[in-house]
Amino acid sequence: RKTVSLNVTLFVLTAGVLIVILYAYFGQAARAQAADRIYLEAHQRIDMALVRGRCGLWDWDMVRGKMYWSRSMYDMLGYKPCDTMLSFGEVDQIIHPEDGDLFELANRIVAREIDHIDQVFRMRHSDGQWVWMRARAQVIDPEAPEIQLIGIAVDVTEQRHLALRSEAADLRLRTAIENINESFVLWDSTQRLIMCNSKYQQDNGLSDRDVMPGTARAALEERMLAFASERRLAHTSGLQGGATFERQLADGRWLQVNELKTRDGGIVSVGSDITQIKLHQ
Repeated sequence: RKTVSLNVTLFVLTAGVLIVILYAYFGQAARAQAADRIYLEAHQRIDMALVRGRCGLWDWDMVRGKMYWSRSMYDMLGYKPCDTMLSFGEVDQIIHPEDGDLFELANRIVAREIDHIDQVFRMRHSDGQWVWMRARAQVIDPEAPEIQLIGIAVDVTEQRHLALRSEAADLRLRTAIENINESFVLWDSTQRLIMCNSKYQQDNGLSDRDVMPGTARAALEERMLAFASERRLAHTSGLQGGATFERQLADGRWLQVNELKTRDGGIVSVGSDITQIKLHQ
């Protein structure tokens, strides 16, 4: 009877210990699953944010010559996502040859000449087109023996194309203004020079150094040739208000200068040669 009682007691104790162990195991497994689920959800949110922001995460292992890309980085370039890390050579192959050498940049980082990068370059999309990227990355620990960079690359193709279109439009505008017969000058709302044409320089005896953008109007007018005479003809008020002047230049020519205010508070001035009209008065 004592033996049976002892066996029963041992069985109960063993079963109790096993139950506690199993409970702890399944509890730990549940917590691990919950942690994995939270991590996965956070990872998915980060990926979604990166995709919506048209940017990708780069993690560079400089010592091993390997690079990790986030899923959004593959999506931006139209490539199939890969779980393995990319080699520098694989990445360098799709960077435009005119925009720099990835290996040269890596060597400068390994030599600790620089500890961060901020560069704009083109990368080849899977369809063959070039995508403009701006990459910004920082060395995680400059003192660590193994150098590792982490950063992001942002798709700036649209901004780049917009800038190129703006430059082209600005060039066309400047060419048109340069080729008109009238003198032209544009001042901003703080009375600083934005642009003028060569006719304006010639009429007022100004050099290229005198008409640098940003020059204060008062300072520039001090360098002008003195007028033989000047008379205000009209003045109007309001948003487009301005004034009209008749000016006789030092060389005897006459100009009619019309000044108008721009919507942003600047002033545009156009001077027309009226010498022949004045001679017949």
